[in-house]
Amino acid sequence: MTRRAGLTFGFILVALCLVATSVGSALLVTAQKMPSHTDEQRADELARLYERSYATNSEQLESAKQQIVVLRTSKWQLYDTGLDICLFSAMLLLAVIYFRIWDLRNVRTMSTPRSRLGLLGLASIALLALLPALQLQSDYAYARDDLAPAIDTGRGGILFLGVELFMLLWIPMMVVGRFLVLRRVSLPANLWSWDSTRHYRSITLTTIFGFLAALLGILLIWCAFNFSWAIPSLLIGVYVVFSTRAALVSTWNQA
Repeated sequence: MTRRAGLTFGFILVALCLVATSVGSALLVTAQKMPSHTDEQRADELARLYERSYATNSEQLESAKQQIVVLRTSKWQLYDTGLDICLFSAMLLLAVIYFRIWDLRNVRTMSTPRSRLGLLGLASIALLALLPALQLQSDYAYARDDLAPAIDTGRGGILFLGVELFMLLWIPMMVVGRFLVLRRVSLPANLWSWDSTRHYRSITLTTIFGFLAALLGILLIWCAFNFSWAIPSLLIGVYVVFSTRAALVSTWNQA
């Protein structure tokens, strides 16, 4: 690829990121100004009826639910779409700046973090950032839920055990990563490293970590519809997976 072509395609990529971020922001602003229901007063009445019938009258409960659903606008669908676009395009733009992909030729020289500490730090950020993401998603779900009874929302429950559970995951992950997986690696390494002298080893490592990256990709698609705030963590996770593969392949290549 020539320098001119690299800069042209890189410019197009940056422009697409900026346009996508602008579109996502516009959708968020539009959704913020929209009412949740075509008739808010009627929706409030039905919500109170739904709550009164929650544990006593299942027939009336279903009737109230169906009437509320009919009154809903596209506010939260627009909000979901805008949030997904903003988070994804902002992360992509950060990657473009960090890896200098405004010249698309630099894709070939993309590299891992400069040290094991940097790689483990990114993995830590990706995992621990899910804790506030879960709380944000919980608050967001509560704000949009017109069917949740006030006596049984469970709002904020993640704060009770979330920190302990995440620490139980994070500490073993750091120990295994530092002293087993990354024990012998030498960083930084090219993200596309390949050891032609140990062809089958490279294939094996690429297959294993490619499978992990594919799982994260599937999870990313699921989160786009169900857990938008996890998108940044998953994108960082994909980079961590690629970096770990490159580090292991490069280490064997140097041995």
